[in-house]
Amino acid sequence: MTTNNQVTLKRALGFWQCFGISVGLVVAATTVVSLCNYFGSVGPAFIIPAGVAAFTCILVVMSYAELSSAIPGAGMVVDYTLIAMGRTMSIFSMLAGYIVLISTAGACETFIAGMCAEELFGIHYKVFAGILVALFLIINLVGVTALGKSQIVLTTAKMATLAALGIGGLLHIFTASDPQPVEFAPYGWEPVLTAMGGGIWLYIGIEYVCPMSEEVIKPEKNIPKAMIAGIITIFVVDMLFGEALVRYVPLDIIATSDVPQLVGAEAMYGFAGFTLLALATICSGASAANSHMAGVPRMLYGLAREGMLPKIFAYIHPRFRTPWAAIFLAVACLSIPFFINVDISSIMTFISMACVAWLCSYIIVQIDVIILRKKMPNMHRPFKTPLYPLPQIIGILICIWAIVTQATSALIGAGVILAVFFLYAVIWVKFVMKKNCFEAVPVEEVEHLRDKIKFDE
Repeated sequence: MTTNNQVTLKRALGFWQCFGISVGLVVAATTVVSLCNYFGSVGPAFIIPAGVAAFTCILVVMSYAELSSAIPGAGMVVDYTLIAMGRTMSIFSMLAGYIVLISTAGACETFIAGMCAEELFGIHYKVFAGILVALFLIINLVGVTALGKSQIVLTTAKMATLAALGIGGLLHIFTASDPQPVEFAPYGWEPVLTAMGGGIWLYIGIEYVCPMSEEVIKPEKNIPKAMIAGIITIFVVDMLFGEALVRYVPLDIIATSDVPQLVGAEAMYGFAGFTLLALATICSGASAANSHMAGVPRMLYGLAREGMLPKIFAYIHPRFRTPWAAIFLAVACLSIPFFINVDISSIMTFISMACVAWLCSYIIVQIDVIILRKKMPNMHRPFKTPLYPLPQIIGILICIWAIVTQATSALIGAGVILAVFFLYAVIWVKFVMKKNCFEAVPVEEVEHLRDKIKFDE
């Protein structure tokens, strides 16, 4: 007889499902706005930092693929860091990677969707954003999950729309106006060298398939292949649209518009292109915001259950079986832009802050790989990073470069938030949990991991 202890997740996800999940959150409203803004600020030469960023993210996902194959489960960076660097860095990695995200760029998703709705339907963008936040709050409080299944469809539709507009614009197929020549690097090479953060943002979140490693067929093959294929696909689609965009709209207009993707779509294909991309942006922004509201509370719940966050975040509603306290915190984070004037300047600052924090998380993951290779050389790793440790070393160095070249305002804002999170983690572990702050936790002490991690003879 099979006992409850022996029940495992069904491995039903193949390459294409992994590919869809990988690109699902990446192709969000903030990424297309950031893409257009950087093309307007840098010119066609933005393809260079975008390409280097794609290479960097391929190096980073090698680390995620190795760790997810050796340490399967939904905890991802929290679990990896717990057994590599201890509780303090584990808490910090989660707060840095996800709370900053949902409070900044994640919060902008509904507002960008609102700006598109205002252009299309005349509804004030904050009213539309408020409706979306309220709707997603209700959906997540009562535990409705059906909307999540539509994300892959929405992602595919938006990528197809961007690719079609890009190809049509570059080849001048039935366009509403004629393309104009544009200098490759009109503002010189300094903006090109400092645009790495903008390039990285195009692919951030590609690792979201890793928590599902226990449900993937041959995860050691399908997960890295899906993430790498996702990065390459996103690069091709984004560059097609961006390189077409700068040939139909002056760079200064692209760089200063709140909805540059709509300006470009209208210049290329009139009201039809405008409407199509506006609807696609609304759907993708709404879908990404809902994903944040659904995913981040579960991470908070997991940490609280392990005693690494206040117990209130482990509260589960007795009827709906959803983490209400954690969901309300997520809503509070998503609501931050309601209290400021949202325009392209504030959106790009929020995106840059999120990028800084997420890059810190990427650095931690790559350090995790190096530490665990040394501490646990006999850990069973179905997937191993080729040419170790070169990908980790190169990846860390480029991530640092992408951080230090961000705007000063974003560095200061993200730095203050990250310092507060780190201080919280130290105080909580030292004085509440009464544990050593930076002592790695043995695998056998982590109940949800000890039966999943295997060691070679």
